[in-house]
Amino acid sequence: MQILRGKPERKTGRRVVVDLQKAERALKDGRRREAEEICRDVLEERPAHAHALRVLAEIRLREGKPEEAEAFLRQAEDSDPGNPRTPNLLGQVRWRQGRPADAEALFRQAVELQPDYPDALAHLGDVLREENRPEEAEAAYREALRHDLEHGRANLSLGEMLYARGQADEAVPHLQAGLKREFADRAGQFILARALLELGRVDEAITAYRRLVAAGEREPSAFSELASALRATGDLEGASAGFEAALELDPANGRAAAGLAGVLAATGKPDAARTMLAGRIRSGHASPAVRVAYARALRNQGRDREALAMLAPVLEEEEVPATDAVDAHYLVGDILDGMGDQDRAFAHYRKANALEGATYDPGARERQVDSLIRVMNPETLDAIPKGSESDVPVFIVGMPRSGTALVERIIGAHPRGAGAGPLPHISLSAGRIGRYNKAGVPYPECVKLLIRRDVQEISSAYLVRLLTGRERARCITDRMWLNFEHLGFIEILFPKARIIHCRRDPMDTGLSCYGNRLDGVTAPFATGLSQIGHYYGQYRRLMDHWSARSGLSILDVDYEALATAPEEQARGIMEFLELPWEPDCLALCEPPPYADSVGRAKAWAPHLKSLARALAAAGYPPRP
Repeated sequence: MQILRGKPERKTGRRVVVDLQKAERALKDGRRREAEEICRDVLEERPAHAHALRVLAEIRLREGKPEEAEAFLRQAEDSDPGNPRTPNLLGQVRWRQGRPADAEALFRQAVELQPDYPDALAHLGDVLREENRPEEAEAAYREALRHDLEHGRANLSLGEMLYARGQADEAVPHLQAGLKREFADRAGQFILARALLELGRVDEAITAYRRLVAAGEREPSAFSELASALRATGDLEGASAGFEAALELDPANGRAAAGLAGVLAATGKPDAARTMLAGRIRSGHASPAVRVAYARALRNQGRDREALAMLAPVLEEEEVPATDAVDAHYLVGDILDGMGDQDRAFAHYRKANALEGATYDPGARERQVDSLIRVMNPETLDAIPKGSESDVPVFIVGMPRSGTALVERIIGAHPRGAGAGPLPHISLSAGRIGRYNKAGVPYPECVKLLIRRDVQEISSAYLVRLLTGRERARCITDRMWLNFEHLGFIEILFPKARIIHCRRDPMDTGLSCYGNRLDGVTAPFATGLSQIGHYYGQYRRLMDHWSARSGLSILDVDYEALATAPEEQARGIMEFLELPWEPDCLALCEPPPYADSVGRAKAWAPHLKSLARALAAAGYPPRP
C-alpha cells in the first residue's frame, strides 16, 4: 500500500508533538536508541526542529558526549532562541566539562527566562553545592520544590544535603519523593537505606537494601549494611549470609568481618569468631572495626591488658570512623572500670557519648508521653478491634540495663519457655501505622483509625516472627526494653499478653545507660547524664499510667531482688506465667548474678552529680 501511495505523508504538527513526547518517555525509561530513532525521524522532515534537537542533546549528555550535545544545542538555539531549556542543557554540558562558573551562569540564564523552571533551579543547586555554597544550594532546591513538590533531582539533592548534615529524619521524605521519579538513582537509594537504618526504621531499611541488591548492586557495603539491619531484627542467619556476601566481594572488608564475628559469637561460636579475627590481626592490615571486635573477644577471655593494647591504635588514629571510635571508648571504659579506675573509665565514657552526637529534646519527650497517656486510655482501647487472642507473647520491658536479659534467660531455661531476644517489630509497626495511614494522623492518635483487618494483620505477622523455630514453647519473650512505650498498642494486638516490668535503682540505671551503647534502637537520651535523668522520670510516669489503666497483666521485677534473692524472684516469674517450677530456671542464678552491680553508682558519685540532680527534679532522688 505504501508503494501505491508514493511518498509518505508529512507529519502534522500534532503528530510531531506526540512523537517527541514518546521520545522523552523512552529517554526517561532508559531506551535511548528508541528515543533517538524517533528524533531522527522528525528531523528528516523538519531538520531544524528545536525540540528534537534538544532531546538528542540530552541523549548525548547521558552517553557522556558533551561536545556532540553542544552541537545539537547550538542548532536548537538558532531555530528557537530564548527557550530556557537550551541554556539549562548547555549548563549541564559546561558542568560535565568542569566549568562550574559557566554552568552557573547558564542555569541562572534559564531561570531568568523561566523563573518557575524546577530543572534549572535543581541543577543550579547542584553547582552551588559543589562550590561549597550550601545555603544558596538549599535555597535553589527549595525554590525548585515550590514549583514542583515531587521534582526528582531537587528532592534527592536536598535529601542528600540534609543527611550529610545529620538530619536523617528530614532527609528521608525528600529521598523517598525523589526516588519516585529517579527510581534508578543508586546513590539516592543507598543514602535512603542508611538514613532509615539510622532512624531505627529497620524493616524499611531492609527493603531499601534488598532493592539495591536485586538491581545488581555489587558494592560490599550494601550487603554488610543489609546484614546489620537483619541482625537488628534477630535474623542471625540472614545477617551471616549478608556479611559473608560482603566478604566474597571484598575479602579485606573489616566491617563485614567484625559483623560476622559478632554473629558467630551470638550463635555460640566464639572460638570461630576469635580465630577469624586473629588471622586478620596477624595480617597487619586490621581495620579499626576488626581491632575493636578482637579486643572485645580478648576481654571476654579475661585478657584485659591485651585488649587495651589492641585498642590503643584505634584511640590514637585521627581518621577512625566515628562508630568504631565510640565502640573503642566504651570498651576501654569497661576494662578500666573492671580494674577499679573509675576516673579514667568515666573519661572514656564521656568521650564515647560526645562522639555519638545525638540530640535529646526534653520538651518533645514530655509531649510524646502526654499523647500516649491521653490517647491510650481504657475507653479508647476498649473501642478498638483487638488482634490475636494468643497468650504466648511475653513482653519484658523497662529501662535499658535493668535486668531484661537475665529475666529472658530464666524463662528460656524452662522447657516450655523460649526467648526471642529484643525484637524491634512492635515499635516498627507503631511507626508504620503513624507514617502511612491515609489520614496522615501520627502515632499514637492513629490507633483510633485501626480497623479489625489492620490489627489482625499486624498481630499475625508479629506472631509468625515470634513463633518461628519456637513452635512448642508455651511462653516466648520479647525483651525489647522500649516496648514500655507501646503497652497500649500491645493491648490492642494481644489483649492476653503478659508484661514483665524490670525495675532498677535509677542511679545504677543511669550509669549503666551512660556507659554502654544501646544497640538496636535510637536512644539519644543516653548520651547525657541529665538527659538520662529526665528520660527516666518520663519512663516512670508512663509506667505508672500503664500500671493504673492497662488491661494487661503486669508483673514488676526488681533488679536488686533478682540479683540478691534469685530463687524467690524466679519462682514468682514462673507463677505469673503459669508455668510449673523447674530447677533449671535457677541454674543461671547460681551464684547470684549481677550482685556486684547493686549500688554500683555509689563508687561513681563524684561523676554523677548532674544525673542525681535530674533524677531529683523528676521526683526520684538518689537513695542515701
